[in-house]
Order: sequence, then structure tokens, then C-alpha cells
Amino acid sequence: MSRNEEKNLEQKNKTMEKIENGALYYFAKYGLAGAKVSDLSKYLGISQGLLYRYYPSKEALFKTISEKWIMKRDHNFQGLVEMDIPAKEKVLFLTNYIEESIRKDMQFACFFTIFENDSLTSGTKEGTLFYAWSNGPCRFLADIIAQGQKEGGFYTGDPLKLSISYWGLVFAICHNYIASDSLEGYDFKILNRILLKNI
Repeated sequence: MSRNEEKNLEQKNKTMEKIENGALYYFAKYGLAGAKVSDLSKYLGISQGLLYRYYPSKEALFKTISEKWIMKRDHNFQGLVEMDIPAKEKVLFLTNYIEESIRKDMQFACFFTIFENDSLTSGTKEGTLFYAWSNGPCRFLADIIAQGQKEGGFYTGDPLKLSISYWGLVFAICHNYIASDSLEGYDFKILNRILLKNI
């Protein structure tokens, strides 16, 4: 590859990263259904032509952003499930990780919110982006809850339903954060109390 080709590729990657990072926040605020390409390109500070040059549609851009997060997330969560520690410690670790990630980087909260918005417009049927997103974390956490119910200290009940309750509250926190730009007054430890007794 020539030096010019390398420069062009580097510039292309930088432009795509800028578009994807900006679009992530925009989609989190307005949802896929509410996003207009004209408004999105204006928000990103680029022409519609440039946006279409890299992504044939807003759906393609949304899908690209979503799939990158899903791959990264599954790797991280699977590692947590496989850790050789008590389930209670896994839940405390997960809640701490979620809080730190949201407080440190609003993009983390944006990822949750774009999938929540997608669920409102496309449902949760298998094959939708929301289903692909929620199926992984709900399944991973349900495995941890099942482990914890055997060890003791966890509430009884269907592990999957308890997992959905936990993640539903994470979605709500992230949605309110994006809408208000504030985390004031949030106590993330309430997530632990959904699953763990005497905490």
C-alpha cells in the first residue's frame, strides 16, 4: 500500500469514527425512528453526501454502531460469568463496573439507550437489534443468578425474570441520564438489592 493510500485509509477511519461517535449520542437522544438524515448530518457537522458516502442509510449506521458494541459486550460479560468467584461478588463487580462506566463515559449510557429506543420502534422479536442486545446480558446475568441461588443470599424466582428486572433498571437510569445530562441522586446500589438479600 502506498503512502497516499495509507493516508486516505487513515482519514477514512477517522471520519467514520467521528460519525459513529457523534451518531451514537444522537440516536440515544432521538431514537432510530426519530432520526432524520438531514438533522443527523447537521448535528455531525458534515454534508449528507459525506454521510451517505460511508453509510447507505441511517439504519446501516445504527447497525454498524450496534454490532460493534454487541461484540465487545459479549466478550466482557462472558468473562465475568466464567470467573471462579462467588455469584454475589460477580453481581457487586457488575454493578460497580456499570456505575463506573456510565460516570466515566456517557457513550456507555448511550449504548443502553439506543437499544431501548430500538425496542420501542421495532419490538423485541428475535432478529431485531434490541433482541440481540438484551438476549446476551440477560442470559449471562441469569447464569450468575442461578449460581447465586445455589450458593444462597439471592432472591428465589426465575433467574431470567430477575435478570430482566436488573437490566430494566439499568436501561431506565441510562435513559434518564441521556435525557437530563445528569446522574445526580442516583444510587446504583439499588441494582444489587434487586437480586441480593440482606444488602
